[in-house]
Amino acid sequence: MSNARGWTRVTWLLLIAALATVLAVACGGDDDDDTGGDVTYGKAGFKTVEIASGQPIKIGYSGPLSGDLKGIGEPIQKAVELAAKDKTIKGHSIQVVSKDDLCSADGGASAATQLIQEGVVAVVGPVCSGAVVAAQPQYEQAGITHVSPSSTAHKPTYPDRGEVFQTFLRTTYSDDIQGPAQAKFAKATLGAKTAYIVYDTDAYGSGLRDAFKKAFEAEGGKILGSEGYEKKQTDFKAIVTNIKNQNPDIVYFAGFYSEATPFIKQLRAEMKDVKFLAGDGVKNDEFIKGAGADAEGAYLSLPSPVYTGTAYQTFGDRFEKETGIKRDASPFVAEAYDAATIILNALEKVASEKDGKLVIDLAKLNEEIRKTEIDGASGKIKFDRRGENVGGETPVSLFVVKNGAFEQLKQ
Repeated sequence: MSNARGWTRVTWLLLIAALATVLAVACGGDDDDDTGGDVTYGKAGFKTVEIASGQPIKIGYSGPLSGDLKGIGEPIQKAVELAAKDKTIKGHSIQVVSKDDLCSADGGASAATQLIQEGVVAVVGPVCSGAVVAAQPQYEQAGITHVSPSSTAHKPTYPDRGEVFQTFLRTTYSDDIQGPAQAKFAKATLGAKTAYIVYDTDAYGSGLRDAFKKAFEAEGGKILGSEGYEKKQTDFKAIVTNIKNQNPDIVYFAGFYSEATPFIKQLRAEMKDVKFLAGDGVKNDEFIKGAGADAEGAYLSLPSPVYTGTAYQTFGDRFEKETGIKRDASPFVAEAYDAATIILNALEKVASEKDGKLVIDLAKLNEEIRKTEIDGASGKIKFDRRGENVGGETPVSLFVVKNGAFEQLKQ
């Protein structure tokens, strides 16, 4: 009898464990198509928001709107405003509340504080990865879902704390894709056997540095040196001297056009023919304007396809007509339009009316945003559990500056 009772306890324990596993999977909201690997979320501070009759629904925007990088932030802001223009949800207009985060960690945290205090229900941004990493804890605590159109660093979706931020998603693609594609291009197409890395020490620059370095070495290349710099640096002569002494086949730059412009001018003064390769932070019309003839022959990449779909053409025509800005003057405007559209579509589905007020459950809003699958201006968008966009084929587009313009390279 004692053995029979013992066997029964074990059986029940096994059954309970199995049932707990089933319930855990069911409560996780996953389906067979879900991706992103094993993910544990932190505790998000979702709450219910009520908006009085006649008051607007506030959507936040966080990006650089002044200083050297406003050439990135302003077009993205215009795309967000375009998505919200003339839009109403159950009689409530949409107000885009914009905050200048200067593309910095401190700015990102400050902008998050201000947007939360102003009562936004969701945010497009931050634009820059350093600002994203600094702002994520605040948005998570407040239960404010934020969708970045342009943060490509590894860290936002693989945070140091281990637990993934449930309130963060992005409509662009990770540097875990861009870095290896750049490395393959440098080795196979440009024939570079050696490289010297110059990088912005923020989350974006250091993350792209790591992705390129790992992939370039895996391709059989050799890194001859790696040096970091801080934003707003203009004197790169010491770094250029070190590069000249090493004489690499290619200089890989992980940062933004604001520093790439003085850097490449100083580089070309000493090494006229060395190949130069950089990513999305440099692929901007402002780089060509600032560097002039020294930009000729520079190679740039974007972690996205070149947009050709009908949705992009429709968006691009409207964007140019209403803003006066070229649709391809700066990257990520299509991704920003899609990020805002995704938020607005989700709001339409979850917002309800009660006692003359509009009621928005922020947990349901987050869930609806995460369920999104659309063919947007920037292509197909679908999110995995980490918040990564896994909707498209994630090709990386490559360009060369030729005759003062970006010319796409065939791949």
